[in-house]
Amino acid sequence: MSLSDLAAIGSFISGIAVFMSFIFLSLQLRQANRNQRSLMQQSRTGRNVEILLKMADPAVSETLAQANTNCAAMSDAKIWSFYGFSAAVFWSYEDCFLQFQAKTLDASSWASDVATLERLVAYPPYRAVWKMAREGMGGDYRDYVDSLMHKVPSDTFRSLTDVFKIFIAEELQPTQRG
Repeated sequence: MSLSDLAAIGSFISGIAVFMSFIFLSLQLRQANRNQRSLMQQSRTGRNVEILLKMADPAVSETLAQANTNCAAMSDAKIWSFYGFSAAVFWSYEDCFLQFQAKTLDASSWASDVATLERLVAYPPYRAVWKMAREGMGGDYRDYVDSLMHKVPSDTFRSLTDVFKIFIAEELQPTQRG
């Protein structure tokens, strides 16, 4: 076997090694992408759970209930509390919006966020907070929520508490047995 034959075999083997390296790199990139999406989803879930647990705080829940039933009679301190809570919710969804735009949040997760945003902007107290906080939001997200504000009518007939009571009444009705 000549030296040029050995060089050709070495070149062939190194070509195979480079090809295998590209395959391995592709698999690593795919796994890194999955891990990044998983971390984004965990972060989103963590923020949502934190918001829900904050709502369970008696002082916060009292403020939220009053905002949804008799917001005109709220004290200055409760208005600030409601603003802080609601603005934080809007900022949390801004992050989800940006992650969806960057394709690190999947469409089904964003769809559930949109459904929640649509419910929120239907209620006058959240609409008022949006108007107060919107200038601090990013342009594309601000435009998106503004479009929701135009699309979703203000629901002044039912509060969140009313909706809950309707669903509870439905669940407590005896089922028809056939």
